[in-house]
Amino acid sequence: MLAKLLTNTVLIAGIAVGGVLYLDYKEKTNESLRAEVPVQTGESEERPAKGTPKRIRSASVVSIPKDARSGQYHYKGRVNSGYVDFLVDTGASAIALTPADARKAGLRDTQLIYDVPISTAGGRNYAARVTLDQVALGGIMLRDVEALVVKEGLEVSLLGMTWLGQLQEVKATPNALLLRY
Repeated sequence: MLAKLLTNTVLIAGIAVGGVLYLDYKEKTNESLRAEVPVQTGESEERPAKGTPKRIRSASVVSIPKDARSGQYHYKGRVNSGYVDFLVDTGASAIALTPADARKAGLRDTQLIYDVPISTAGGRNYAARVTLDQVALGGIMLRDVEALVVKEGLEVSLLGMTWLGQLQEVKATPNALLLRY
């Protein structure tokens, strides 16, 4: 009876190890397949309805180091044709750009209509609703992303949930914020 118990234990352990190895192999295979998906660009490309972000390419993980002094996560991302220094903020419902960063992204002040009431830590304010052609951090790029331009009271642009909410995972570790798409 003891021999049968030991045999079953070894058999179950072997199946468990084999299962773990198989899952690891399958995950690595899927990652390599996602990495091989070609980037599609051009005018003939179908776009989703306005305001629906579109995956352009698959990236593994973007790691944003934690600022040791503030404990916050800052990252320079590409917005349309310019670069913006973002504070990554999971508490922000949308991307919120300063007027200066909106100009870097190619948005003209004369096209902005500040008619969206917003509530911030500084109180009530108004913002202009815009759709950004593309927003990229590292290897993760989304197109047609809704955002707000906040006329006053915003010191740094925020990367909020209109972008972060499209990711598979946003994970905080002791030293970094990991973004996976």
